[in-house]
Amino acid sequence: MDRTKLSSDPLDPGVISAVVSYLTSHRRPLPGNDYTRYLADSVKDLSVLDIGVVEHTRDRMSSEDWKHKIISDSSSRTVGIDVIPELVDELNSKGYDVRLCDATSDADLGEQFDAVHIGDVIEHVNSPVDMMKFAKRHLADGGKIIVRTPNPFCFDYVHSIGVNGTDVSNLEHMFYIAPIHMMEIARRSGLELTGYLTLYPGRLTYRGIRRMAGRILRGFKLRHAFAEIFASPESYSTIYVYELTHADS
Repeated sequence: MDRTKLSSDPLDPGVISAVVSYLTSHRRPLPGNDYTRYLADSVKDLSVLDIGVVEHTRDRMSSEDWKHKIISDSSSRTVGIDVIPELVDELNSKGYDVRLCDATSDADLGEQFDAVHIGDVIEHVNSPVDMMKFAKRHLADGGKIIVRTPNPFCFDYVHSIGVNGTDVSNLEHMFYIAPIHMMEIARRSGLELTGYLTLYPGRLTYRGIRRMAGRILRGFKLRHAFAEIFASPESYSTIYVYELTHADS
């Protein structure tokens, strides 16, 4: 959805309403609350470019939930990129195909892929738009981009801020990217946000929390609408998983 086709005013109430409708209708629960399974299923038998494979430290590369291995095991072919020379060399020595490359640059690997994966990276870079343009440059027609990033509005983050007095969840974070931000990043990158996924606590949990919140808020004579905060899937999801494709596809 390109909101500028509706109005040039980003505060237009009609446009905001249309964006809310679009986003909520394109939101779905992460299957089984399992990103590992979702990721493996999403790239099965596809060629994949994996951006930011190291995940900060060498220790992550031996973890069972290391994303690059999950992708490599499921895809038909995977190329990884990262900016840490010694760890890129180490991965290549272990049989992985990893290139030393800055994914916010104008570099071109000279090939395109069925899928591009950006897992917990986009919130660290200087320019998310440049990163998404890099991903688009390497995305084949009909392909998809998967972007995983933290949700700063979930209860876990709010609780952490309460404990610490401020957000210190990761000292390398430059941005947090909510769905409206990803819509705009996509628009500026020539991409389209086709959907996004959240963790999902389950129907019974929702109903219980909604009832409890309603009673508490009514007891304090507050508007019952505030109970919706406790029932929204985005209040519980620690991550957003965005899916994008070429805007003209």
